[in-house]
Amino acid sequence: MPTTAPFAPSLLAASFSLRPFADGDLLLYAALFTDAGVMRAVGAPFASDRAARAAASSLVHQQRADGRFRHWIIERNGDALGLLGLALRTPAWRGGSAELGVLLWRQAQARGAATAAITAVRRWAFEVAGLAALTCHHAEGHAPASALMRRVGFRRCAPQPDATLPCGWRCLPGDAPWPALDALAALRQAGPAPLG
Repeated sequence: MPTTAPFAPSLLAASFSLRPFADGDLLLYAALFTDAGVMRAVGAPFASDRAARAAASSLVHQQRADGRFRHWIIERNGDALGLLGLALRTPAWRGGSAELGVLLWRQAQARGAATAAITAVRRWAFEVAGLAALTCHHAEGHAPASALMRRVGFRRCAPQPDATLPCGWRCLPGDAPWPALDALAALRQAGPAPLG
């Protein structure tokens, strides 16, 4: 089992909030993984029984200090928009690597939720969990997923050996600034724009 990792904390991400995946989210998790519109950049939707098993397994790991997964529910104004997860790919969190994945309901896509959520979790992954790299994979020809990964500072790479999807992305702690959070901080520091 991996060495101890920090538990997933609640995070703020622009106008979105991320809360740790919990017992009451099992049906949401399974519903996201069985929805064809949600899964279009990831692969074929899961069968219901497979999605239920994946949700239960993820929750077990979420609740263990030595668990291999950390998941968040992405919300806005109390409405669940989707799920963001990290899956450890190495023996240890500190100095290791994790795969990042995001699933959003279709009505929440292209609204800034994924950009904000990935930016917040990326910072947590590197600064708190001590990861040395994040990877992500998506289906071939999915331009919105490619644009998202570039926007949050990931760079194209060869797919990981165990990846089931062909388009690989990688991010290291020093690769790029934290675009969404840094832009928000700059706006807050500047204050309101003068009139006229």
